[in-house]
Amino acid sequence: MYKNTLLSFLFLMTCALTNAQQRTDSVHIAHYDLHLSVVDFTNHVIDGYTDLTTVSKINNLNQIRLDLKYLTCDSVFVGASATTFTQFGEHIYINVPTMQSGDTVAMRVHYHGTPGHDDGFGGFYYSGEYAYIVGVALHDQPHAYGRCWFPCMDEFTDKSTYSFHIRTENGKMAVCNGMLTDSLTLADGTCIWEWHLDNPIPTYLASMAVGEYLCYADTFQGMNGVIPIQIHASPTIYPNIPGSFANLKPVLHKFEEHFGPYVWPRVGYVCVAMTGGAMEHATNIALPNAAVNGGLQYEGTIMHELFHHWFGDLITCERPEEMWINEGFADYSESLVMGWLYDYYIENIVDVHTSTLQDIVKRDGGLYALDNVPQEYTYGMHSYQKGGLVIHSLRTYMGDSLFFSCLRQLLNHYAYQNINSEEFFTYLTQISGLNLMNFYEDWIHQPGFLDFEVDNIIDHACGVYEVMVRQSGYGTNHLGTEVPLDVTLVSEDMQFHTIENLPVTGETSGLMVFCPFSPAFAILNYHNKLSDATIDETKKVGATGTVTFGNTYCSANISSISDTALFRVEHHYVAPNAPSPLPEGYYRYSQTHYWTVHNTGGTVEGGWRFRLIRGANQLDYNLFDGGFALENLKLMYRPDATEEWISVPFTRSGSPYNSTVTTNDLLSGQYCFAIADEDVAVSDPSMVRLSVYPNPAQNSITVKTDASKVDKAVLYDSLGRKIMTVKIGQNTQSIDINNLRSGNYILTLYKKGKSVARQMITKS
Repeated sequence: MYKNTLLSFLFLMTCALTNAQQRTDSVHIAHYDLHLSVVDFTNHVIDGYTDLTTVSKINNLNQIRLDLKYLTCDSVFVGASATTFTQFGEHIYINVPTMQSGDTVAMRVHYHGTPGHDDGFGGFYYSGEYAYIVGVALHDQPHAYGRCWFPCMDEFTDKSTYSFHIRTENGKMAVCNGMLTDSLTLADGTCIWEWHLDNPIPTYLASMAVGEYLCYADTFQGMNGVIPIQIHASPTIYPNIPGSFANLKPVLHKFEEHFGPYVWPRVGYVCVAMTGGAMEHATNIALPNAAVNGGLQYEGTIMHELFHHWFGDLITCERPEEMWINEGFADYSESLVMGWLYDYYIENIVDVHTSTLQDIVKRDGGLYALDNVPQEYTYGMHSYQKGGLVIHSLRTYMGDSLFFSCLRQLLNHYAYQNINSEEFFTYLTQISGLNLMNFYEDWIHQPGFLDFEVDNIIDHACGVYEVMVRQSGYGTNHLGTEVPLDVTLVSEDMQFHTIENLPVTGETSGLMVFCPFSPAFAILNYHNKLSDATIDETKKVGATGTVTFGNTYCSANISSISDTALFRVEHHYVAPNAPSPLPEGYYRYSQTHYWTVHNTGGTVEGGWRFRLIRGANQLDYNLFDGGFALENLKLMYRPDATEEWISVPFTRSGSPYNSTVTTNDLLSGQYCFAIADEDVAVSDPSMVRLSVYPNPAQNSITVKTDASKVDKAVLYDSLGRKIMTVKIGQNTQSIDINNLRSGNYILTLYKKGKSVARQMITKS
């Protein structure tokens, strides 16, 4: 029954907008019992009614708002009596006898119509002789999409138990949540399928699929007893089930071992005709038919949706803006599965990390805090990939034992409840004994990614070194506090020595370490324990040719090599620290990225190659803002962060929007792009770049240069007196300074009597 006065509509709209966020504070639907006919596969019309057990949470409640989209409400009964209601847009406003807090009323809502679906993903679909539900909408808001097929309170935060009585044509069956408790053939040949789920779930996890289904049945010995496995598929898909689900039970055991028992009455999947995606409906996961092809190509998707029965179905994010709690953990579970089954955990993390840094801004339109992602990007890279990467970093903070044991406790404590990000980390802090609120503030509550770089290494003698670390951020609001960072020291002969979990706070930190050798350079986060703002790769190279370093947009062109050499390339997605003010004639240094490169071991010659990418939303898109052209491009270099940037010669090839910038040598250090006047001089190419380490030094120094441009090195004291002369015959050469007095000296390189480079060194 409709009330059509404009005044009434305006009043109801105002109430809805004012009270939308408070609805679950006033009303709770304890149980839904859906009675629905899905037999018209020509006109796609459904009809039936839903019984709702409704509980008031406040005093003097006399109106209840339900959600219903696409479908028409025919009548509403409260108890045995018809009641008045208004359907406006996606809402039904139902008048009820005044209820006090704790009162329960039974409502029955009759409805019919042609159900619809979201323009991107989610809703009610017909495909030939099959019909099915996907309970979330990719674009429509709110994203919960129970309202597309039954009247409900379509909120993440309202969880209910369910019964289903679905009428189908003969030869078809209905597959729903929970357990099949009965089926009945009626006189007209149609069948009613009765399912029950006693575990409370939000509306978006309620599910139904209708079609000609066969059931593949098995059992799983879980922690709480034997659990049935039921996978429903069409006759053509059914033979593929064993191959595609070959690892289902081993992974279930692993999920239980690490996150606690599977608490649901069955493990259930139903194969449907969706063209992409999948949906974690509790006990009745919707999988695309293509995912069940007899192979394991879609194993990640199969296990991802299963893992939602811990994160997403058992505990649920309080708001869609915090979907990382649901989808981040499910995405992370794919890396766990890859590790358990194929010993590919960290490799999978690195793959996800790489694609996320490269694409997250392009895909999601910006960088957001994980606890406040705009709803138009609820199902984007932030919630999934970045969420999973942050969970990987949390594991580093906590260590494996605490990480898994605390998550088991959290899942048990918040079972069938909702949780927000701050509650999540407050609880973990309480039970772990660790202060994880810094982690929350640094990785969840602010946008972007933290980044870490070695400025330089100071030798304090007797094997003690101070690694100076600079922290910055890609789109962050603040820097991290007590971030546990691994430092790996690398020698000239390619030895590695790692010191774990050194705390880094603020912009600069001096990390004191002991090393059994003199380090040539240092690597931070070498084993990728933290998902920072750097894409990196380390390779050993033993032959000439082009060596590409993964997705760092950098390669090395090696023209000669004396022996196996170690190369390290780091591509930092942050602005390099640049001089202020900029040198005369310079307009900007890159604000988005720079490279740190190292090579050690065998003597090598050649040049570095860096990618310049100017396409829309690419790293160098804004570099030329202001009408600058390629003629204004400069390539800047410095040996480390303690040195000044200098422009160096390069050649450019490729298109104006995707170029390769090639240097004339393979010197270690940092490189970035800059924009300057065309006539700003490139540093004299006859001047040789020089790297000396350690500096200060106690017993010896290592000189790294281009030996083809140098024939000798001369050491002068602070008064300009010549102390020693050393012939330079190789790119990397050690000079003994053990007998020198403590103090400052000038090392000068010569070629045919001409000074080509100089640097001050300190003897400690």
